[in-house]
Amino acid sequence: MTNKWHQLTALELGGKIQQGEIDPVDLTQYFLDRIKEKDPDNVIYVRLTEERALREAKAASIRAKSGVRRSALDGVPISWKDLFDTAGIETEAGTQLLEGRIPNHDAECLRRATNAGLICLGKTNMPDLAFSGLGNNPWTGTGTNPHDTEQDRVPGGSSAGAALSVYHGLAAAAIGSDTAGSVRIPAAWCGITGLKTTHGLISLEGSVPLSPSQDTVGPLTHDIADANALCAILSGEKPADLHGATLKGARILVATTVFDDLVEPEINQTIAAGLDKLRVAGAEIVRGAVPAFADVLACCNENGYPGMLEGYALWGDQIRQTPDRIFSSIGNRFLAGEKFSAGNALKLEFALKKLKAEYAQQTAGFDLVVGATQPSIPPLLDKLYADEAYYLDMALMSISLTRLANLLGLCATTLPAGSALGFPVGMMLMAPAFEEGKLLRLSSAAEKALQI
Repeated sequence: MTNKWHQLTALELGGKIQQGEIDPVDLTQYFLDRIKEKDPDNVIYVRLTEERALREAKAASIRAKSGVRRSALDGVPISWKDLFDTAGIETEAGTQLLEGRIPNHDAECLRRATNAGLICLGKTNMPDLAFSGLGNNPWTGTGTNPHDTEQDRVPGGSSAGAALSVYHGLAAAAIGSDTAGSVRIPAAWCGITGLKTTHGLISLEGSVPLSPSQDTVGPLTHDIADANALCAILSGEKPADLHGATLKGARILVATTVFDDLVEPEINQTIAAGLDKLRVAGAEIVRGAVPAFADVLACCNENGYPGMLEGYALWGDQIRQTPDRIFSSIGNRFLAGEKFSAGNALKLEFALKKLKAEYAQQTAGFDLVVGATQPSIPPLLDKLYADEAYYLDMALMSISLTRLANLLGLCATTLPAGSALGFPVGMMLMAPAFEEGKLLRLSSAAEKALQI
């Protein structure tokens, strides 16, 4: 059975630890060995935290044998995106701007996970300062999308290594961040599950910032049950009760605004087939406009969007002083924030507050708003380096749908919903702020329906 452990969910592994069938030390060593075998070029993990992992595993083993496990995931090894501080271990956020940076303390969310007994395997790859939905990085290298065996395509970002660590069985689950889609994009393009939490639900203390008003912490997992368990641990809230989760009586709004204009027909067909399964499972499916989606994008086009404005305020001076320490296409995106004024930033802030209220009115009476997670398939890697205009187009494409939830303060999941054009298709389910409980229950029911 040991050669199948990577195929189990985090909760399944935790259950076997509880039953005495797996020792956390053996499990951790198993994953460390797989990482060394499957990721020899360190393009998924930029560094392992092997000493820490084995130390934590030994403590988890003692707790398991003593019957004092700290949580259902005590002793389960997971990966961490390299923007979450790890005490005494480099945290560089994918950029040479921070090369050699060693924090003194763990990020708050990592501290919570460690207190629950989770094992930190190592730090996963990402693009510079998380400012890309594509996931490529010329400095650290790029783990390629696993669904094209002939040409190198991006895995999605910015939680690129996080998604690949789960897909390839190099971690039982992964913790990433999502500012404009950075959990959901790679989860969708790699064919796994992702949860974007409400801003403020999980502490950002000790994470390298991109946009403090938009950054969120979220898990990438094999299924919704694992995402639910991890969200509870990281937030300190009770997990949603997924038992008996059903779509019967649920009202789902399929957004036509923005989605109908951007999503490729083949992907739309897959989403439509998935929605039919949700309807058979008892959901009421209604197609309709959500004007706030178009309005919020128009507002950002006029005044800049938070990732650019706040990212420029945080990193612009350092990028201008050492432009060779950041991938130029990402550096230029940061510096584009210079053309916007303080007035623009205030207009954006006021408009977002108004648009959140309008969105709530436009979607009142629905339990979820649903659409494709990604409008197209992942782009070819080499072309992103050869053509900066193409890079920018693809970067904006990748976040075109996912950033709607960030801008409007929503929580969201992405679920595997089938395939199109040779790649997985993610279905994005969105719910109002701090309604993770409802979102996770309905996502669990949708997950079951989509697998039929």
